[in-house]
Amino acid sequence: MSSSSSNFTIFLLLIILLQLLTIYSNAISDSDILLKLKHSLLVSGNNSGSLRDWSSGNAHCNFTGVSCDADSRVVSLNVSYVPLFGTLSSEIGLLDKLHMLNLAGCNLTGEIPFEVSSLTSLRYLNISANNFSGEVSGDIFTNLSELELIDVYNNNLTGPLPVKLSGLKRLIHLDLGGNYFSGEIPASYSELTTVKYLGLNGNSLSGEIPGSLGKLTNLTQLCIGYYNSYSGGIPAEFGSLTSIEYLDLAGCNLSGEIPKTLGNLKKLNTLFLQKNQLSGELPPELSKLESLMSLDLSTNSITGEIPESFSELKNLRLLSLFQNKFYGRIPSGIGDLPHLEKLQVWNNNFTFELPQNLGKNGRLKTLDISANRITGNIPKSLCNGGILQLLILFNNALFGPLPKELGDCKSLQRLRISNNQISGEIPAGIFNLPELTTVDLNDNEFSGELPAEMTGGNIGELDLFNNMFTGKIPPAIGNLKMLHKLSLQNNRFSGEIPAELFGLSQLQGLNVSANNLEGEIPVEIGRCKSLITVDLSQNNLAGEIPTSISELEDLGILILSKNSLTGYIPDDIGSISSLSILDLSYNNFYGTIPSGGHFSVFKPTSFAGNPNLCWPHRALPCPIYNQPSKKHHTSSFSSSKLIILTIGLVTLVLLSLVTLSIYKKKSLEGSKAWKVERFQRLDFKADDIIECLKEENVIGKGGAGIVYRGVIPDGTDIAIKRLANRGSAKNDLGFSAEISTLGKIRHRNIVRLLGYVANKDTNLLVYEYMPNGSLGEKLHGPKGAHLQWEMRYKIAVEAAKGLCYLHHDCNPKIFHRDVKSNNILLDSDYEAHVADFGLAKFLWDAGASECMSSIAGSYGYIAPEYAYTLKVDEKSDVYSFGVVLLELIAGRKPVGEFGDGIDIVRWVRMNESEISQPSDAATVLAILDSRLHDYQLSSVINMFKVAMLCVEEESSNRPTMREVVHMLTNPPQRIVSTPSLL
Repeated sequence: MSSSSSNFTIFLLLIILLQLLTIYSNAISDSDILLKLKHSLLVSGNNSGSLRDWSSGNAHCNFTGVSCDADSRVVSLNVSYVPLFGTLSSEIGLLDKLHMLNLAGCNLTGEIPFEVSSLTSLRYLNISANNFSGEVSGDIFTNLSELELIDVYNNNLTGPLPVKLSGLKRLIHLDLGGNYFSGEIPASYSELTTVKYLGLNGNSLSGEIPGSLGKLTNLTQLCIGYYNSYSGGIPAEFGSLTSIEYLDLAGCNLSGEIPKTLGNLKKLNTLFLQKNQLSGELPPELSKLESLMSLDLSTNSITGEIPESFSELKNLRLLSLFQNKFYGRIPSGIGDLPHLEKLQVWNNNFTFELPQNLGKNGRLKTLDISANRITGNIPKSLCNGGILQLLILFNNALFGPLPKELGDCKSLQRLRISNNQISGEIPAGIFNLPELTTVDLNDNEFSGELPAEMTGGNIGELDLFNNMFTGKIPPAIGNLKMLHKLSLQNNRFSGEIPAELFGLSQLQGLNVSANNLEGEIPVEIGRCKSLITVDLSQNNLAGEIPTSISELEDLGILILSKNSLTGYIPDDIGSISSLSILDLSYNNFYGTIPSGGHFSVFKPTSFAGNPNLCWPHRALPCPIYNQPSKKHHTSSFSSSKLIILTIGLVTLVLLSLVTLSIYKKKSLEGSKAWKVERFQRLDFKADDIIECLKEENVIGKGGAGIVYRGVIPDGTDIAIKRLANRGSAKNDLGFSAEISTLGKIRHRNIVRLLGYVANKDTNLLVYEYMPNGSLGEKLHGPKGAHLQWEMRYKIAVEAAKGLCYLHHDCNPKIFHRDVKSNNILLDSDYEAHVADFGLAKFLWDAGASECMSSIAGSYGYIAPEYAYTLKVDEKSDVYSFGVVLLELIAGRKPVGEFGDGIDIVRWVRMNESEISQPSDAATVLAILDSRLHDYQLSSVINMFKVAMLCVEEESSNRPTMREVVHMLTNPPQRIVSTPSLL
C-alpha cells in the first residue's frame, strides 16, 4: 500500500469520525434543548405525568411527541392537548431543523418568543387554544418562507394583525381568529394569493372590510365575523372569490344590502350572514348559488319577499331567515327543495298559506314559522320521512285540523301550535309518540274528547287550555310519567278529577280551572309531593278540602275559588312553608279562619264570598255552625224561636264587649312580654319595632313573611321581617338559639341581622336597611338598563363571597336554602349583600334532618335533585346561584319568559343546541341582555361558563362556592371560543 493511498484512507476515516462527532454533538444538543423546553413548558408543581418520558435517561427521539430525521435531528414536535400550563421558552429557536410545531391546547401562557423566527425549515405552526398573550410582530414570520400553516386561534393575542406575511408564498392556512387583535384588516392580506383558509373571526377588528380580499381567488374558506365590528357592508368584490366554499360574516355589524355579486360564487356551500344589520331585499341572484347547502340570514333587517327563484337552490339543507322583516308568501317551490332539512322563518310578517308539499322530500327535521301571519292548513306531508323533530307553528292564523299523519310521527320531539285556529280532534297517536316532550296546543278551537290511551313517556308539558274539549279528563294522563305541567283550563271538561293525576311524581303545575268538573278533590292529591301550583277554580267541586293537601310541602300557589267546597278550612294549610298564594274565595266554607302559620300573611280577598267564615279576634264571636246535611232542606222560624234568637244575640254582644275589653288589656300587658335581643350597638325597644309594623311601611311580602321599613329612635333605618307564625311553642327555643347564631355572623356581603323581637306568637327580625332594594327588582324592573356589565359582575362576585362565607367559614356551615336575585340586596353603593340566609330552616318543622321535610327554594331556582332526594346541601345553593348568574347575563327572570314549563336554564340549553356552530361565545351572544353595552365579551363568557358549571344536573359536578369565587375573581386569560372551522 502506497503512502498516498494510506493518507487518503486516514483522511476518509477522519471525515467519517467528524461526521459521527457532529451527529453525536447535535443529538446531545437537541436533547438538551428539549429538556430545557420541558422545564418551561411544565408549570411548577404539575404532577399530571405530562412529558414524563422526557428525561436524560431516554433517547430524545423517543420522547413523547418528538420525531427525528435520519441524523437524529428533531423535525417534529407535536404535544397537542397535553396539559402543560407553562410557557414556551426561547430555546425553541435552536431546533433549527423543525418542520412541525404543534402545541395546540396545552394551556400555555406568556408571549410567543421571537426566536420562533429562527425556525427557517418550519412548515406547520399550530399554537391554537392556549393562553398566549402580547402582540405578534410580522417579523417573526418574515424568514419562515416554508410555512404552509399558521394557526394561533383562541389565544389572548393583542395589537394589530401581523402585516409582514406577503412573503410567505407557500402559505395555505392562516387562522388568527379568537383573539383580541384590533384595528383594520391589512390591505396587504390581499397578496396572500396561495391561502385557502383565512380566519380572522372572534377578534376586535374594525374599519371597512377591504374589497381587495376579493383577489384571493384560491380562497375556499373565509371566516372574518363574530365579535368584530366593521363599518360598512359586504364588499361587492367578494363576488370574485370564485373558489370560495364557506363564507362566514356573521355577527360583525355589517350594514347595507347583500351584494348581487355573491350570486357568482358557484362553489359556495355555506353562507352565514346572521346577526348583522343588513337591510334591503334578498337579491334574486343568490338563487344562482347552485352548490349552496346552508343559508343563514337570521337576525337582520332584511325586507321584501323570498324570491320565487330560490326554488332553484336544489342542494339547500338549511334556510334560516328568522327575525327579519320579510313579508308575503313563502314560495311553494321551497317545499319542493329535495334536500331541505331545516326551515326557520319565525318572527317575520309572512302571510298566505304554507307550501303544501313541505316534507314530501322525506328529509324535513325542523319547521319553525312561529310569530308570523301565515294562514291555511297544516301540510299533511311534514313527517313523510319519519325524522321530523321540531314543529313550531304558534302565533299564526292557521286553521283546519291537525293532520292525523302527525299521530304516527315517532321522531317528533316538540309540537307547539298554540294561538291559531286549529279545530277538530287531536289525532289519538299524538299522546303515544315516544320522543315527544312538549305538547303546546292552547288557544285554538280543538273540540271532542281526549283519547283514552296515552303512553307518551317523555311528555313533560301538556298545554291544552283555551279550547273546547269535552268529556272526562282521561285517567290515562297518569301514564305520562315525565309530565311536570298540565294545563287544561278554560275548556268544557266534565266529570271528576281523576285520582291517577296525583300519581305523577314530577308534576309541578296543575291547572284545570274554568271547566265543568264536579265531585270532590281526590284525597290522593297529597301523594303528588312535587306540586308547586294547583288551580282547581271555577268548577263545580264539592265536599271538603282534603287534609292530605297539607302534605304538599313545595306548594306555592293553591287556588280553589268559585266552587261549592264546604267545611272548615284545615289549619294544616298554614304549615305549608312555601305557600305564598291562597284563594278560597266564593265557596261555602264556614267557621273561623285559622290564624297560625301563613294564614297571617294571606289577604282578606283570599276568603271573600264565604258568608259563613269569620276572622279570629273579631269583636263578635264566630257563630257555631253545624256541618250542613247533605240533604237539601228549608228552615222556618216560629215567633217564639225568633224571640229566643234575639235574646241570645243580645247576650252574645254583651259577652263580646267584655271579652274584647279583657283581650285589649291582655294585649297591652303582652307587649311587656316581648323578648328583645340586640346583636349590634343599637338602642331600641320592642315598642320601637312594633310601632313600625304599619301597612304603609310594607316594602315586601313573600313566603317567609312580611317586610317593613322602619326607623328607630337614633335615626337608623331598619328593615323588619315578620316571619310567618308556625304556632309551635317548642320551635321558639330553637328559633332563639339559631337566630342568635345568625346574629353573630359578620361579613361585608351578608345583610347584618341587628337583632330580633319575639314572643310566643310573633317573631320579628331586625335587619340593616338596603336602600336600593333587591337585585331582582332592579334587574327586572324599568331601571334594569342602569345595571351595566361592570356593575353586574361586581354584584355577582360580592354575592358569591357572601355565600362562600356561609358555606366555608361558618361553624357549623350554613346553607341558604333560598338563593335568588330577590334575596341579594343592594346598599346605597350597589354593593351586594346576601339576605334571608338560613331562614328556610325555620319554615319547616323542628326536628327534621338534612333530608328536609319540605323543599326549600323558589320556583326556577330549585336544583333538580330536590325532586327525588329532598336533600339540601351546599350544592343546592350553588345551583340556585348559577341561575342568578344567568339572570345577570340574560336580563331575564328565571321563569315566565320562555314559554310554559321552560325555565332559564332549559332556555339557555335550547339556544345552545340551535346554534349552527356551538361555542360558549356564540351562546352568550344569543342570550345576552340587549340592554347591555360597553361590556367585555370575555368577562361575560367567563361568568357564563361559571354559571353553566353551577347548574350541572349532577350536584357532584358543580363547583363549591369557594371555587366559584376563585373562578369569578381569577378569570382564565382566554375565554372567547368561537367555532373552529378547520
